[in-house]
Amino acid sequence: MSTSKPKTSTGMVDPLNGRPVRRHPDTGAYFVKASGAAHFWGRVLDAIVFLVGYFILAAMAAVLRESMMNSGSALGYNDGFWLALYIVLWFVGLYAYGMIWGTAGSVGDAAAGMRSVRIKNGTTAGAWLGGWRAVCWSFFPFFVVMVIASALSGGGDDTWDPKFAAMDRRSGIAKGLQPIPDPKAVAAEQAAAAQQDLYGQRPDARP
Repeated sequence: MSTSKPKTSTGMVDPLNGRPVRRHPDTGAYFVKASGAAHFWGRVLDAIVFLVGYFILAAMAAVLRESMMNSGSALGYNDGFWLALYIVLWFVGLYAYGMIWGTAGSVGDAAAGMRSVRIKNGTTAGAWLGGWRAVCWSFFPFFVVMVIASALSGGGDDTWDPKFAAMDRRSGIAKGLQPIPDPKAVAAEQAAAAQQDLYGQRPDARP
């Protein structure tokens, strides 16, 4: 027998931004997902920060290679070695940045006012899992498509991993405020109640 997915919706909204308030199933704590736009630009900034760091490391490796070639070292002329080194620097750099992302939060998280957390209990990924999640950025074209889709849909899901969501740290809930009933849901309930009262006061008068 299949198990149903835990529900996180509450029918309430954030008092500051009006976004839907959700609940971590394991803890019962409230949270609000970051907007699609905030999530998109935060991840774009993360990509820029990583690429800048990678190109700095690659430039340092290129200078080292040039120095070795000038000194007559055979290793400096070994194209396969340097290609492998650039690939290793890419993945090691991603993993290191992911370790920071999974613990203290990334540069994009800080700029967008969000934090990637587990939906079930609100905890962060941690260093090791955060590193592996960042390695997924290697599939950059797919990542871009997913982030753009998330931005257009208005959601703050962490794209490829449905177990995580980007939590809005600037929401009223994150600041300790209490959620309020969703005005749309309240209006719908009032309309349904009024319709029921109307039909109740006008019974069928046919003989």
